[in-house]
Amino acid sequence: MKKIQFFSAMLLAVLLTACKQSPAPDYAGTWQNTAVDPQLENALIISKNGENYFITNTLKDKQSGKSEKKNPVPASVAESGLLAVNSGTGAVEFAIDEKTGNLVGSGSIYKKVK
Repeated sequence: MKKIQFFSAMLLAVLLTACKQSPAPDYAGTWQNTAVDPQLENALIISKNGENYFITNTLKDKQSGKSEKKNPVPASVAESGLLAVNSGTGAVEFAIDEKTGNLVGSGSIYKKVK
C-alpha cells in the first residue's frame, strides 16, 4: 500500500511539473519594422494595460517627417504565450524570436528600439 502511495505522489509531482508553463515574454516597447521602405518608417508601440496590451501602429513619412498614429488596438497573450490581436478578419499573432530578440508577426519583423 505504501508503494502505491509513493508512486502516486511521484506521478502527481511529475504531472504538476509538466503543467508549469514558462511566463510569457514582455512585449511592451517600441518595435521598428526592419523592412526598408524609401518613403515610410513603420513602428509598433506596444504598451501594457494590466494583463493585456495596446498596440499602436505608427507611420512616419521620411520626406516630410510627419507621423501618423493609428488608434490603439487591444491585444492579449494567448495560452501559447503569443501576443494575439483581433484584426476583424481573424487573429494576428506576434512572437519574440528567442535567437534574435525580434518581434515576428503579420508577415513582418520588428526590432526593439532601445
